[in-house]
Amino acid sequence: MSNIDNRIWLIAIVVVVSIIFVAACSDKQSQYKPRAIGSPGELLIVMDDVYWQSDAGQVLKELLEDEFPALPQSESLFRKTRIAFNQFERHFRTYRNVLLVSIRANENSNRVEFRKQEWALGQYVAEVIAKTPEEMIGLLHQKWPTLKGFFYNGDISSMADSYKNLYEPELFNYIENAYPFSLYFPKGFRIKKNENQFSWLSSERLGSHLGVFVYQCPLDSAPSIDANNLLQFRNNILRKNVPGETIGSFMTTETQYPVVVNKTKFGGKQWIELRGLWKVQGDFMGGPFVDYFLADESTQQLTMLSGYVYAPAKPKKGIFMREVEAVLKTYALN
Repeated sequence: MSNIDNRIWLIAIVVVVSIIFVAACSDKQSQYKPRAIGSPGELLIVMDDVYWQSDAGQVLKELLEDEFPALPQSESLFRKTRIAFNQFERHFRTYRNVLLVSIRANENSNRVEFRKQEWALGQYVAEVIAKTPEEMIGLLHQKWPTLKGFFYNGDISSMADSYKNLYEPELFNYIENAYPFSLYFPKGFRIKKNENQFSWLSSERLGSHLGVFVYQCPLDSAPSIDANNLLQFRNNILRKNVPGETIGSFMTTETQYPVVVNKTKFGGKQWIELRGLWKVQGDFMGGPFVDYFLADESTQQLTMLSGYVYAPAKPKKGIFMREVEAVLKTYALN
């Protein structure tokens, strides 16, 4: 084969390889997804004007006014933006939380679909489809608790994942060495107290103070696991370990407002959740809290994870409560 033939053959190979490379890059670009935009608690509703102004839209508006549980001031669970389907393009498709609501007469059934990372990484999308406006009303009432939990828990999960990527290594190591589990704390948290299997970690910022308590004791030294006994147990722990700024003052539970009790699962364990308001007995301080209690029969240990917020100058406290809840839900057994 002559030198000219060799050069022609080499050029042909280079051209073929280049075409394959460009095609591969195009496939990768077509699969690229941006990070979701928006803050935790933000919800984009996509529903056409004609239905948004109908009875079905009114029902949805009322459901969307659900309040964040156990806060000292009234605050909606979600901050809402509504657009029509013909506006749902470009950056709107990358919102963190998207609720699609449509009425389609040609559908075979009414349904709700849940999808993650549809158009962006870290995105949560729910689509509600009904055949008629009347059936949409019934579907929204029936599925709203599930829809609400999908978006709320999605926010908490995303925040917890972000803490695992950027955290205070000193605090991670401290918790892992002191307890049979781990927690991830975002930048800014510091150890405030460490004594007798009780740990107090806090992040003090301009205008807000976020705190986390971690406590563990043998199960046989704890009360029976019901809400009233756990509240009393909580108050005893706080009285011994969390003093106020004035002599003789201490943190406790505010009894003028009800404590919300639920069961929840995270870290592969079933927990009892308490939400309410705390106060400092003998002082003028208070705010919201969330507690998680785990009675682990396999280890014979009772674990208490607690998060609280003190932000008297901040009218909106939901985002701060999401932050401390996300810390607690990074829990994982060692």
